[in-house]
Amino acid sequence: MRLPRLRYSRNSGCGELCGRHYFRWDNGPQGYGDTTPPGTSTQWPSTLNVAATWDPGLAKAWGVAMGEEFWAKGTNIQEGPGACISRVNRNGRTFEYISGEDPTLGATLVVPVVDGIQQNVMAITKHYLVNNQEDHRTTVNELVDEVTLMELYGKPFAAAAARTAGYMCAYNLINGKYACENPHTLGGMLKGSYNFSGFVVSDWGATHSTSPAISAGLDIEMPRAKFFTEEKIHDAITKGEIDPSRIDDACGRILSGWYNLPAEKRVPCGHGSGPASICIGHNVSTPAHKALARELAAKSTVLLKNAPLANGSQARLLPLQTTMKLALIGKGADTPYTAGGGSGHVPSPPDLVSPLDAFRARGLDVTYNDGSDAGAAAAAAKAADVAIVFGYATSGEGSDRKDLSLEDNIDALVPAVAAANPRTAVVMSVPGPILTPWRDAVPAILTNFLPGELVGDALADVLFGDVAPQAKLPVTFPNTENEQGFTEVQYPGVKAGGFERQANYSEGQIVGYRWYDKRGVAPAFAFGHGLTYGFYKYSSLGIEGRAIKFLMEREYGKAGCDTAQVYLAPPNAQSEPGTPLKRLAYFEKACAANTLVQYTVVDADVSHWDVGVKAWVLTTGTWGVLVGSSSLDIRLQGTLVVS
Repeated sequence: MRLPRLRYSRNSGCGELCGRHYFRWDNGPQGYGDTTPPGTSTQWPSTLNVAATWDPGLAKAWGVAMGEEFWAKGTNIQEGPGACISRVNRNGRTFEYISGEDPTLGATLVVPVVDGIQQNVMAITKHYLVNNQEDHRTTVNELVDEVTLMELYGKPFAAAAARTAGYMCAYNLINGKYACENPHTLGGMLKGSYNFSGFVVSDWGATHSTSPAISAGLDIEMPRAKFFTEEKIHDAITKGEIDPSRIDDACGRILSGWYNLPAEKRVPCGHGSGPASICIGHNVSTPAHKALARELAAKSTVLLKNAPLANGSQARLLPLQTTMKLALIGKGADTPYTAGGGSGHVPSPPDLVSPLDAFRARGLDVTYNDGSDAGAAAAAAKAADVAIVFGYATSGEGSDRKDLSLEDNIDALVPAVAAANPRTAVVMSVPGPILTPWRDAVPAILTNFLPGELVGDALADVLFGDVAPQAKLPVTFPNTENEQGFTEVQYPGVKAGGFERQANYSEGQIVGYRWYDKRGVAPAFAFGHGLTYGFYKYSSLGIEGRAIKFLMEREYGKAGCDTAQVYLAPPNAQSEPGTPLKRLAYFEKACAANTLVQYTVVDADVSHWDVGVKAWVLTTGTWGVLVGSSSLDIRLQGTLVVS
């Protein structure tokens, strides 16, 4: 018997696929990176930026454009998108994930991204499952109950199952079994409940066995065969540890991803026509892609605050006027932090446009101070009409963030600048939730997460009103460090159960905005929060059966968009400690002056996972319907009955 050969490589090498075809790979949360010469691929806004758009159309356009660049670089596979749910604020890879802290947001956005990527190359959705910390990612055993796995952490992955070519299993253990050899999460959930027909590939070095991994559902070991060698597989089959049909199944799954690509896209640059290095060196960042990167960066910039400048007046600091004298303060104005670190890092191009560059290109009256001396920064601010402080926080693969504060002592700098000039705005480039202890001292705050190479132009577009802000927070911004009160047993875990590190998900589904709801605590900035240059009024809620409709009207201000969010409150949620008070069911962006929003609740919105029957079951009774502009800003309420 001749076993299939499953050999792959990232970037420059070729791997033989079941003796027939060739795959090349690259990591892809923020574009084609790793070995590419700087400036030859687009440094896109991060995946969390895409989440902040709450816009499936933009998400798909981003996926299409990235897939085009990967194909032109000579790859068949893009390692992305990331779809994990944010559990802890300090997770070092939050910026790589499209779900933010909500499964409906993730499930809605991951599908168009995958569809977009797969117009050109295969998508690998990752990191499956509960990959919620970096500090101990290779050793931590995550203890998670089945309901929480199905109703919270698994939902974005389930949504992608009918579309994505593959999934990448994570480093961590889940309930005592490594994610890449876990029969429940791979066989039971992914290839069972989700009915996934594609292949599962391990993260780099995340394979720990031959027979257990293959039998559980792992199809490809990366980066090279250590446990999946022909000799070890042959030996396992001979001993009866692996059914030979499972090898056929693996090969069929792998080949299906390749054959499901458009025929003209199956053989990218360099395959059979020269070394891959030729293709890797191609400049694939087109003007159209740069324009999209700029648009995405602008439309993922969240306007957190834009308060009236005087009592009784509607006048606000933003948008700025081009006649204003501006002081740009902080290193982020000149050397912005635009991309997360790790294996998916995309290097900044030589022509990266900083905010300082973009403002000067517009011919504005601009002074710059790096913020290293608070006194000098305050003096620069006082001499200007408006001061803008640029703050940032870094993050990357392999380690969690040490805290949630801005770097370079920005938290102390902001009050000093604001005291010198009350017309101060703060712009933050951050990889996830951040603390804002100075938020009451300034009238305007924006966050653009990790905005990519067109950061300067995009910010100028938003600050001067060329593009009205329209993004929403995909994660809650807390008031304090560890506001949700995670114990060490919960995160990062302790030595227990025979494991070097064990983290107990005893909070179940009560994380993110669900925790704030349950505790009656107002966060600094709520999940789903984001302002525009105007205000939308919500009215005329109508509920007939499961059909929901309401009207959104722009009452005042510059043209902009608001994203209406429909939350559903389960029956008896108040009396059940582990049941969220509400959960996001639907969202829709309104940009017109008047928009009628209509949504019909489907079974999946009002069902729960029944561990007894291993199936989704309707939760009968009276459900609350809550409509608002964020999880905290609820404008309309009603009820519907599920029977």
